[in-house]
Amino acid sequence: MVPNIGFNLAMLVIWGIILAVNCVQVYWRQWWFSIAFICADILEILGYVGRVIGHYNLYSLDPYILQMVCLTLAPIFTMGGLYYQLAKLIEIYGHKYSLLPSPMAYSYIFIFCDIVSLAVQAAGGGVAATDVADSKSSHQGTQIFIGGLSLQVATMVIFMVLWFYFTWIVYIDTRLKYTGKKFPTWSVLKVPNIQLEQYYREKYAHLRVNPERFLFKYFPLAFSAAVIFVFIRCCYRLAELVDGWSGYIITHENYFIILDALMVSMATVLMSIFHPGLAFDGLHTSIPITKGHVDPETLMNVDLESSAYKYDEDIQVQSGCNDGDVDIQTIHTQTVGKYNDFDKRDELEVVDEVNSFKSSSNGTLDTEVEHQIDDDKEEKVDLKPSTSIEYAV
Repeated sequence: MVPNIGFNLAMLVIWGIILAVNCVQVYWRQWWFSIAFICADILEILGYVGRVIGHYNLYSLDPYILQMVCLTLAPIFTMGGLYYQLAKLIEIYGHKYSLLPSPMAYSYIFIFCDIVSLAVQAAGGGVAATDVADSKSSHQGTQIFIGGLSLQVATMVIFMVLWFYFTWIVYIDTRLKYTGKKFPTWSVLKVPNIQLEQYYREKYAHLRVNPERFLFKYFPLAFSAAVIFVFIRCCYRLAELVDGWSGYIITHENYFIILDALMVSMATVLMSIFHPGLAFDGLHTSIPITKGHVDPETLMNVDLESSAYKYDEDIQVQSGCNDGDVDIQTIHTQTVGKYNDFDKRDELEVVDEVNSFKSSSNGTLDTEVEHQIDDDKEEKVDLKPSTSIEYAV
């Protein structure tokens, strides 16, 4: 098969433009995404350089190996950039929407699988090229190559399951909850995103509704399309290699044009338009990928609120009597509710005094401290009606 010179030159120009655009988009500070896509762009350019050279040197082995290896490996980097975006969307909408233990797990698992797939495919390509150069059978290298592609396809299948689960619970299930419906209908799907804010993480509300930003609103659709395009391409490449180096698929360029060149270029152009730096306001908003199944600020708020509660506490104190006997008296404090607009120190003042007394008076409750606690009790009740403090003496 002689590569079509017009088509391959056009793709070389297109990928040169895409590379320039992706380099400019580094400005929006999506470092992992930008590095991954720029690497993919460079591999695509090298691949089409090999195809252009191959048009004029049909029986030269080097340009054939160059285009085969580079164009096969490039989408691994594309998916590496895409895998990371699911973790970011989980951060934006809330950790509770993560099917895995934390958003960080998505990044670890899929990027690791991507690296393994890259290593296996690169090894397979190297073994096959060496065998061909030595006039040996390339069967062993081809099988390794197929193994790497199979791992890539399997990883993508798992990722798509997790991705579409995420889109269901975030975009569909929340609308069903809001409307009280059991099945998604057109009226359910038309519920504005702003009505669903109660279900999402408050920290990144400005990305979703300030106002409803076009690039963010339609980012999930563009992302879904890009993943499907790359998946189609990977399935094509797997079928091509299984069919053999001299099979029908690999010797007919039309399959390559539609199922590889078109799919990968559309995926990259889509994600360049709906660039995460633009969709996620990369210049002004940092979205670190964190661990855990609960939003970090929720954990922080729980810690702050728990420190403002006075849990049921029994303090046994000894009170001296006239006859020299000892009574055990119980001071019972209970607080209901949490602090709102007043100083947390005011709310905890009574308990602090009791603790101070306990540590300094050897268990003897004198009249002055008792009256002071009673006065503070009344003051706190007046200050915050939702707080009640009882003393059972």
